[in-house]
Amino acid sequence: MKRKKRIAGMMIAASSLLFSGCTADMSGRDANGFIPYLSVDMKVPTDLKLGMDKTFSIQVEENGKPYEGFYKAQFQFWPEDGSSPPLTVPGVMSSPGLYTASPAFDKEGVYRVKFSGISAEYEIMPAKRFAIGAQASKHLTELEKQENDAPSTPAAGGHHH
Repeated sequence: MKRKKRIAGMMIAASSLLFSGCTADMSGRDANGFIPYLSVDMKVPTDLKLGMDKTFSIQVEENGKPYEGFYKAQFQFWPEDGSSPPLTVPGVMSSPGLYTASPAFDKEGVYRVKFSGISAEYEIMPAKRFAIGAQASKHLTELEKQENDAPSTPAAGGHHH
């Protein structure tokens, strides 16, 4: 009888150890159990001209609310042809969750802009193309058309069994 009680006690102890590891960790989640996420809306100004400051902006939200937690926020601009090094401009928070920069450009061409936002929880780096000048605008339109018309290729590696 003593042996059965001892075995039963060990079974109870073992099952409590086993089941204690199966609790859900809900820390850092919203009321619905989802992990917070960021959404971004990057705006590139239209009618860019040489030597004129225009404002580039990005609205960052966490679960639909303006996100203000970046300890580092900056924009980088560079010509897509690599003809000059990137220009780095601090991202200024002009309103909650809205980061802006207003660089001036001295050369026509197709460019890229990348926003880098770093916080304790997130690191984001969305990027977009833009053009300065009529020829560059035509070239950018052609590039985007080619990318949209290109057939999507499946990932290498085939099937997984």
